[in-house]
Amino acid sequence: MVERKAFYGTHIEKPLMVAAKEGLSREGAAEYIFIDDSGDTGLEKSNTSQFILAAVIIDNEESKNSLGDAVNQFRNHLGWNELDEFKFAKTNKKIVIELIDSLKGINYSAYVVTLNKKEVNPSYITKGKYSLYNHVLKELLLKIGKSNQDIRIDGTTGKRNENELRKYLRQKLREKGIIDTSIRFVDSRKEPIIQLADIVAGAVARSFKDKPDAQKYLKLLENKIISIDEIYL
Repeated sequence: MVERKAFYGTHIEKPLMVAAKEGLSREGAAEYIFIDDSGDTGLEKSNTSQFILAAVIIDNEESKNSLGDAVNQFRNHLGWNELDEFKFAKTNKKIVIELIDSLKGINYSAYVVTLNKKEVNPSYITKGKYSLYNHVLKELLLKIGKSNQDIRIDGTTGKRNENELRKYLRQKLREKGIIDTSIRFVDSRKEPIIQLADIVAGAVARSFKDKPDAQKYLKLLENKIISIDEIYL
């Protein structure tokens, strides 16, 4: 277990179930970062209460290739089409458990940030969903705190929005001395490690639910998740 600290704002952090691989360190540059989310950025009552971003981190190309191949091989084992995706919210939970278990011997780690939208400052309601998403993503990358990264983010928001987000992120990262970052938006159907990031984000989101298996999936990932941090707007 590691101590977690809220790294934005002055609120006192609420306890979450979180674990980290014993002895796993942030020292040394991680080369590849794959990011996906759970929940939405809407602030209406009908939207999700939490917005979560998860980053799967691999520190060398060999491990990246091994991890991607392992996810694809498990998909093939199921007899799925090559573009069928693993998604926590939609995939049978028995399959989710088997996938996580099949990858436990491969070197990867994860960082997660969560936002309780019920505590968002009212000023953000008028700034739009992209402002909230951009800020949470920026805080996740600052938490990882690495230069020389190949960052791949799920989804496309349109060329203009993507360019604006890249500019925003690079500016904020440079202010903290984080440089030489490549930021790309990718199709999760063609990027298996993005799908793993979805599983991680979904497992954390599940831990907030009032369900018998709320902690089950997060527990399976405890040796991979370095930290889960709650942020505030």
